[in-house]
Amino acid sequence: MMTDADKVGFGNRLAKLVADKHWTEAEFARKASKLFRGTQDFRRCDISLYMRGIQFPDPSRLKAICDTLGVEEKALRQKFAST
Repeated sequence: MMTDADKVGFGNRLAKLVADKHWTEAEFARKASKLFRGTQDFRRCDISLYMRGIQFPDPSRLKAICDTLGVEEKALRQKFAST
């Protein structure tokens, strides 16, 4: 089970990777939406909730996030094993 601390750690790693690319939350949301196979695009507020550790993306959204950043899932999930 993912703890609140796990979500915060994920959010911190996500925020760092996005900042390293000099993208805003809105820019990242647009880029991730292009690679997302779901029915609803990413919104800036979705990214903000992930970065603040309030929510964790479902598997399909997590894949789009990783693909957009060019990282493997383990780079974002390094501190926890399951959701």
